[in-house]
Amino acid sequence: MMTRRKLWTTAILILTLGASPISARQAALSLTEAAGRALEHNPDLALDAPAQAAARAEEKASRAAYLPRLDFEQSLTGGNNPVYVFGTLLTQRRFGEANFALGALNTPDPVKNLQTRFTAQQTIWDFGRTRRNSEAARLGVQSADQSHEEHIRKVLLDTCTVYFSVSLARAAREAVRASLASAQAIVGQAQARVSAGLAVEADLLRAQVHLAAVRQREIDAQGQLEIARATLNRIMGLPLDSVTGETAALTEVSFPVPDEAALWAEQRNRRPEYQRMLAEVHRAEMEAGARKANLFPVLGAFGSWEIDNPSLTRYGGNNWSAGVSFRWNLFAGGADAAGLEAARNRLEQSRRGLEALASAMALEVRKALIEVRTAAQQVEAMRAVESQSQESLRILQTRYEAGLATMTDLLTAETARVAARTAFAEAVYRYRLSYAQLEYAAGTLTITSISMKS
Repeated sequence: MMTRRKLWTTAILILTLGASPISARQAALSLTEAAGRALEHNPDLALDAPAQAAARAEEKASRAAYLPRLDFEQSLTGGNNPVYVFGTLLTQRRFGEANFALGALNTPDPVKNLQTRFTAQQTIWDFGRTRRNSEAARLGVQSADQSHEEHIRKVLLDTCTVYFSVSLARAAREAVRASLASAQAIVGQAQARVSAGLAVEADLLRAQVHLAAVRQREIDAQGQLEIARATLNRIMGLPLDSVTGETAALTEVSFPVPDEAALWAEQRNRRPEYQRMLAEVHRAEMEAGARKANLFPVLGAFGSWEIDNPSLTRYGGNNWSAGVSFRWNLFAGGADAAGLEAARNRLEQSRRGLEALASAMALEVRKALIEVRTAAQQVEAMRAVESQSQESLRILQTRYEAGLATMTDLLTAETARVAARTAFAEAVYRYRLSYAQLEYAAGTLTITSISMKS
């Protein structure tokens, strides 16, 4: 018959051997390492590169309006239209005296024209339309880059969240395994007391039912741990079933709480989404200005050079022309005025969106600070509860051994101890994530931030 000391020694050995083999076999994976992998291989973050490249290509295309446009055209035409024949013979430099005959003028023979033409056009002045379009495209590049920076911060926050969710899931599994070892010891203790005639069969049955329930919780905890690990692998851009190092344990930490006013003072400069929205406002201003320039004329220059040959083997005329144009659309059904009004309304929408974002960001900081303070208090409270639950279980184990407590009391205390241990891990988890959320709201979250230290 096993003594009480041997039973609890066996429970401790079961807990130690059951909870630590993976950690012993695997190297540690720090939060910084996980974040570095995520920034390099995260599949969602990879979507930004084509968008940034497209924005830069659009900026390059907008600058092309400053340069002349050169077109090449090769055509082959034919016919006996008197006007066409007359003009074609002139451009081919083949018009002769015989062509002045009335019969030749009225009913000419068909002619063909093989024309090779180069045409050049250059805008001289368009009241800033090209400049504003180019500036809007440049701001589009800035907006794409800020969007990427915003995405980077979101990936860092997600990495921190999932990284410690793995730690939390592992802590929950270890707590359940500790409960399993305790439940097995309780079953052994109940069996010994029943065999000695010191307890009834009902005590043993209750202990066995409790042991079965704990085993079910262990299965659930293992499943949650596997899901968390797969999620972390996905964020790091790895195959979902990859075996990586173990995440850091959820140990108690303490972070400095910054001043709220100081966070607000630099928040707009540090938050990429605010800078992106600011770039969108400036871009809307440029687009409105370009729409307004559509109401004004355009001064340009043009020139063309062409060769008109009767065929591939016969040489014809070599002609050129050049000039300056003044083009002003006087009426287009109100399209330009309507387009300007639409651009101005979009500009106003962007400005109001910027104001709304500033208000929302200030609220984020306030909420994050409150959550950090609340989470810190919860950690302190849960630490005390865990200690009390451990002591309560120890006392009831002694009382049950002496026949002064019931099996129900013992199982209730053991369940409370597991719940307190898990609640303490959850409190630490919430505290770490609340501080990461605070850095995210303040715009200071980077891979080297305090909250990214595991």
